[in-house]
Amino acid sequence: MTLLLNLQIPLLLYGVLMLTTGSVEKQPIKIGLFIPGDIGGWAESKGLIPMGHVAMDQINNSTDVLGDYEVELHWFNTKAEPGKGIRELFSFIGTETSREYVGIVGPVFTDVTKYISELAPFFNYVAVSPTASSSSFSNSTDIIEYEYSHLIRLHPVETDIYTSIFQLVDSCQWHNIHILSGEEGTGMGEFRSSVIKVFADQMKEKGKNLYRHSFTTSHKDTIRAAFRELEKHNARIIIANFLEDEAYEVFCTAYELGFTAEAPEVSGRRVWVLPSSYRSDWLEVGRKRDRGPCSKRQIVETVGTYLSPDFQWNTTEERLGTGYTFNKTWEAYAKDFYTNFKDSCKHECSIESKAASLMYDSVWTLAKGLHNFLYRFDRDSDSIKPETSPKNATERDTLLKELLMREGNRSEDLLKVMLNTSFEGASGRIEFKHKVDKTCRSGLRSKIGQLQIVKIAGNSDYDVRLVEVCHTDENGTLVCNSNGTSQIWGTSLYNHSTRRSSCQDSEGEKDSFECKCPVDGPLDDERVRVIIGISKTPLMVFTVASILGIVLSICFFVFNIVHMRERVIKMSSPHINNIILLGAVLLYTYVPLQGLQIGIDGYNLIEADHLIKICKVQILNWVICIGFTTSFGALFAKTWRVYKIFTSKKPKHMILSDWKLMVLIGLFLLVDVVLLGTDEFLNRYKWDFVPDEAATALRTDNLLDDTPYTYGHVVCVMRSSDHAKTPWLISVALIYKGLLLIFGAFIAFQTRNICIAALNDSKFIGISIYTIVVVAAIAGPVAASLQSQPELKFGIQSAGILFTTTVMICLVFLPKAYQLRYKPTEAVVNRKLTVDWGSAKRDSKRESEIQNLLNMAQRSSLSALKTSPKV
Repeated sequence: MTLLLNLQIPLLLYGVLMLTTGSVEKQPIKIGLFIPGDIGGWAESKGLIPMGHVAMDQINNSTDVLGDYEVELHWFNTKAEPGKGIRELFSFIGTETSREYVGIVGPVFTDVTKYISELAPFFNYVAVSPTASSSSFSNSTDIIEYEYSHLIRLHPVETDIYTSIFQLVDSCQWHNIHILSGEEGTGMGEFRSSVIKVFADQMKEKGKNLYRHSFTTSHKDTIRAAFRELEKHNARIIIANFLEDEAYEVFCTAYELGFTAEAPEVSGRRVWVLPSSYRSDWLEVGRKRDRGPCSKRQIVETVGTYLSPDFQWNTTEERLGTGYTFNKTWEAYAKDFYTNFKDSCKHECSIESKAASLMYDSVWTLAKGLHNFLYRFDRDSDSIKPETSPKNATERDTLLKELLMREGNRSEDLLKVMLNTSFEGASGRIEFKHKVDKTCRSGLRSKIGQLQIVKIAGNSDYDVRLVEVCHTDENGTLVCNSNGTSQIWGTSLYNHSTRRSSCQDSEGEKDSFECKCPVDGPLDDERVRVIIGISKTPLMVFTVASILGIVLSICFFVFNIVHMRERVIKMSSPHINNIILLGAVLLYTYVPLQGLQIGIDGYNLIEADHLIKICKVQILNWVICIGFTTSFGALFAKTWRVYKIFTSKKPKHMILSDWKLMVLIGLFLLVDVVLLGTDEFLNRYKWDFVPDEAATALRTDNLLDDTPYTYGHVVCVMRSSDHAKTPWLISVALIYKGLLLIFGAFIAFQTRNICIAALNDSKFIGISIYTIVVVAAIAGPVAASLQSQPELKFGIQSAGILFTTTVMICLVFLPKAYQLRYKPTEAVVNRKLTVDWGSAKRDSKRESEIQNLLNMAQRSSLSALKTSPKV
């Protein structure tokens, strides 16, 4: 108030001088200036007062506007608090007999503006807010239209502020947007809510995702928690919905957590969108005010080349619609600011072109409206008369008195006149033709500014400046990288280029706008999919072991063929033994094939494509089933023959030749062929990559990688299924083999004590069956529980197969090799026969019958051998 009195003294002296020269004294018109002061919520608000004085002086010196009146601005300090603002409002309204003010310029904060404007229709006054931009004031309903019908806003709605950002979201094909909001800050709660609502509506309409995060600056832990959530979602496009005074602490906390905009080793970047209310020097001002630990360079690394949407404010040097030039107006504002305000503000307020221009235009808008109302408004027709027929002083005084005393609907008449006002102001064209809100300014185009970074040679700091990179044309279309604007994404902290394959052609990188945009997250279609599989070392070890097993099987096969006519070999059914060896070779082959289908650990799918082709035809199922059936089925057949002979009451009639046993093995194989063939016919298989999120998170070091490695497992699935599962026919085959194992173990147990030289390998065959059953019972369930650990599962399965197969063929062939080497002429001897056949006297007779029976079976086999081709 002291400042205002100091400014009024020269005006009084000027009035006295005019009276002495015969001039008519001007009638005062008082306007309330609802501006907060001495607060930290919006640092530039106090700096708006001197621009109001500049506008007031220009109006009072103008002969075209209110020439018979003297405009006086009286400051009402709202302190950016609704309660304080309402208290000041009642001082502004006065009493029924003493009312001095014709209107309000202000308030500047949304929360205070909301309450002041809601009371305006009841007390018949008009408010012109220079900066209130919440979409909650838009008259989309009849109730809102009435509540805010007396509020004129010079700042467009924030929906229009972010129009260019919404178009940029579409142009860059961003689908995931994050908004970080503060929950404190005087007078800004309503504005924050409206920004969130606008983004929520736009993202829903466009089918995009909006993620909301919040914090309170009074609790720094909430800031850290908010950034952990942003990191968890790998946020790339972030809308800053908090005050400038909070910005330094927020970004300093982000730097401490490593949440920077770019990283030196990867090409991705985070894009921050900061409010247009931030001053151009907010980085320096915030650091000086908060005296925090983060340097300017560290804050720049955190916020990166941020975007700032705004409007294309007027910067013309031509004469404005007020009769003054932009430069002259600005010189007067700077002089008043540095003379009367700079010392008291210190670093908390500074000259701001946008807010100050809006304050200037607000005062002039009210003044021009009052001029047309007092000089040209016709009370009888409620219309504006032409300029050639102005009203006389008496009519003007009557209108002014009715306006001051709130009689009738004079405030509404003044509002109608003001809405028809249009002129070129300091902030741009002033007119009110908004499609949604008739009391809101329209006509301003939006633009996007971007922080350009220039590294200072020999210094670790950066030189930064905010430059225009995009704007909307007369059709409302976003135009970027045009003449007169800088290149968007033209600079960065690190010189990275895009890695998207869609932006590459035969001539190099494409120059389309989309290809220059940072991506809003890792490119799922272009991720390098890495297999979690078998390490090369264990795969090579088991492969070498399998090869050695195959070589051993071949050696036994040669041994069996060479000595086929030897008595010890003939008595063990050599053809059945060959079938056992064939099954062993298939089982050995299964081990490396399984490892190749699981995949080599660390290989990507392109490198391993030729290794996983075996998934399209179920080769592994065929190999393991046929291998198991031929080897175990042959063992089962030989044991079955012993079981039938020794459990028969008339063994001499039990002639089970090798060919009959082969038919039995063939029946087992037929069941496998039917089940597997039907499965191949009914189902079509494909390989699929199943990502492992836990492994990916564990192995991925940097969230800013646009094409990070995705770790997962290669599995075979049916084409009709999205998940790996076992078809029912394969399940039937497994159940069938399980039953075969159980029955084989049973007959092996029944013949466990039979040890006749004529049946020279029966005991060893029984041991082999026991081994297979025990290992399968242990390794099967353990391996099934290790789906997420393919290497360990492969190791257990492979070790079980190699061990049981090797034990099986060694027990079948090594005793025969030993007997040929050391006891070549040993006759058939019954060393132990413990089967109870009635009495000990009949043991020798029974053994003689068995010997004759085996001789008959052997002759039957030899005669068949003579008629068959030689091996």
